[in-house]
Amino acid sequence: MTGFDTGRIYFDLQITAESPTTEIWLGDDEGHLVVKEVGELHERLMAGDYIVEFGLGTTCYPIRLREDAEYTQHDLQAGPACERPVPQIPDEA
Repeated sequence: MTGFDTGRIYFDLQITAESPTTEIWLGDDEGHLVVKEVGELHERLMAGDYIVEFGLGTTCYPIRLREDAEYTQHDLQAGPACERPVPQIPDEA
């Protein structure tokens, strides 16, 4: 798919961990936590770039959400890893 689906802003994202006790941490591309679930994540999110970790402080994997998507932990870990972005706090004016 090239570009965004012009009729939709939000997409369904499903991620299933290998274990029902695995924490799934999903953050945005600026390093801010979006949601944390255990075992399975089902969310409706804005199109964008996200990162996922299976356990806090573990390897991060990128997700480009441009359409409804379903992943397993194995799927994501088979792909490229990425750095966790560090959130920036703006200086007070």
